Amino acid sequence: MAENHAHQLKRKSISDQIFDILKEKIISNQWKPGDKIPSETELAASFGVSRLSARTAIQRLSALGLVEIRVGDGTYIKDYPLDNLLTEGSELLLSVREEDEMGDFRGLFEHGYMTLACANRTQEDIDRVAEIMHRLEACAEEGQLEHYLETDNELHRTLCDIARNQYFSMVYKLMEKTFIAQYRINTEHFSRLPENSRNVSEENYYLKRLAQGHRSYLDALVKRDPCIANDYMGTYLQRYRDGRHREETEKKNIWG
Repeated sequence: MAENHAHQLKRKSISDQIFDILKEKIISNQWKPGDKIPSETELAASFGVSRLSARTAIQRLSALGLVEIRVGDGTYIKDYPLDNLLTEGSELLLSVREEDEMGDFRGLFEHGYMTLACANRTQEDIDRVAEIMHRLEACAEEGQLEHYLETDNELHRTLCDIARNQYFSMVYKLMEKTFIAQYRINTEHFSRLPENSRNVSEENYYLKRLAQGHRSYLDALVKRDPCIANDYMGTYLQRYRDGRHREETEKKNIWG
């Protein structure tokens, strides 16, 4: 039975705090591999929040590989080698609460590998990225969020490889789950920005806008100009921050 956790929540960043509480239960082994966790409905009642907040927290756990969502059955703790995650550095990576700091790091990290990728790319590399972009745009057109996130991850992993510096590839592999989790959250916020949310008749409109923006990575490689990709990333991050901070302000106004 779900516990009553409502007293543990502050009145902002609700899904973040639910995520932290659930994550702690997993890494502290209170919930063991194979255990079925409370449903979205049970968690929402336990924390006194909406099902959307509970669902967002569960999706973040899933993106980190800590739980498995079985459609029609429930959500289970994965038999995951947590010992590999519970080092000081990996514990930091599991926590994605400081989203602005992660965004700053991601922007600087991308600037580094795109600079090298533009300098070292071959025609074969360009063709490879073009093929990934084609699949990314197809996912956006069909509104396939999970496949979109997987393909976006493949794109950035490939760009790190094109940089031909093993340290960028190694750091990306280390940060991969955190990047995916953050990008999932960013995408949700991006979809609620006024310029995207007003197109409510087209559910996957925001995915199409993101895919279109991602063309800048291919253009940067073709023209050997990393500034094209860096400018896009900077604009994307700023729009995300503005949207998220606006939501935080609205929540504060609602809660008082």
